[in-house]
Amino acid sequence: MTDHDSNPLSPKRRQMLVGAGLAALAGAGLSPLAMAAGADDKWPERAVRLIVPFPPGGGSDTVARLVATALADRLGQPVVVENKAGGTGTVGVAYGLQAPADGYTLIWCTPAAQYLAPKSVRYDPVNDFAPVSMTVAATYILMVNPSLPIHSVADLIAAAKARPDGINYATSGTGGQGHLMGEYFNQLAGTRMTQVPYAGEGPAVIGLMGNQVHAAFISSAAALRQVKAGKLRAIGMSSATRLPGIPEDIAPIADTLPGYDVTAINYLSMRNGTPESIVHRLSKHINEILVMPSVRDKIAGMGVVPVGSTPKELKVRVLAERAKWITVMEKANIVLE
Repeated sequence: MTDHDSNPLSPKRRQMLVGAGLAALAGAGLSPLAMAAGADDKWPERAVRLIVPFPPGGGSDTVARLVATALADRLGQPVVVENKAGGTGTVGVAYGLQAPADGYTLIWCTPAAQYLAPKSVRYDPVNDFAPVSMTVAATYILMVNPSLPIHSVADLIAAAKARPDGINYATSGTGGQGHLMGEYFNQLAGTRMTQVPYAGEGPAVIGLMGNQVHAAFISSAAALRQVKAGKLRAIGMSSATRLPGIPEDIAPIADTLPGYDVTAINYLSMRNGTPESIVHRLSKHINEILVMPSVRDKIAGMGVVPVGSTPKELKVRVLAERAKWITVMEKANIVLE
């Protein structure tokens, strides 16, 4: 053996050590893959965290806690919800992605996490995620103040074309889902409705009820309460496919404006690099939980629809949504900072 061979860091020496290690594993009837699988089989051996990027008490937080409770029963370990609010949800997502990819940190995601993520986020909106499953889907309701002579999507388009730049719509903030939905509507309808940003969806609804603005795209959970009370008029729903819980007299916007289709989703992800066996096991659990009557009925009562998916289906959905909204933003010269 030469001096070079005796160097414990030399390539030849490392090869010899690796070979000896593999031989020892083989002699014991084990392989590296088998050992990795064995480690995954023991998961979870401690509590799992679920990062919710919003304050306690909101819609996403409420659904997340329902799922967490049912998931804990299935895993035999606590699932601890940790709220980390800020940045329209991106602060908590970034926080969750800093955790090891060991299967012990789940992240509750909304559109802002990936396909509506601003440029300032400190993560890769595509490649840093291991998709697990969708959890809920929700439509938005296009509403107007009932004092206006607008009773349909066609009426709104006609009014907007008759008064270019004269019809406006309330949003929960520039660059948010409501803003982009309005610009998407403009692009398909050939209108120029103007955005009026408010500090959240609640103030936007109040502005619409106060006749400060003409229209707004509001989440179904918040919109239907005001429609039932007669305080606002619903003229269309954003999803091209009718979702359960939406009154029959609210037709899809796509019936008048072909191609218009917006269905917002919440979903669960983990950090990329998490063992696939854990990701798929979690996905299976989540899909089974969402059809449990005790969970399904409570979610439906909030005005959203429980809907699961495979990790592959979720990945395809996120990439398609991202491509769609990037195109909308480019045409409208919107930059999410």
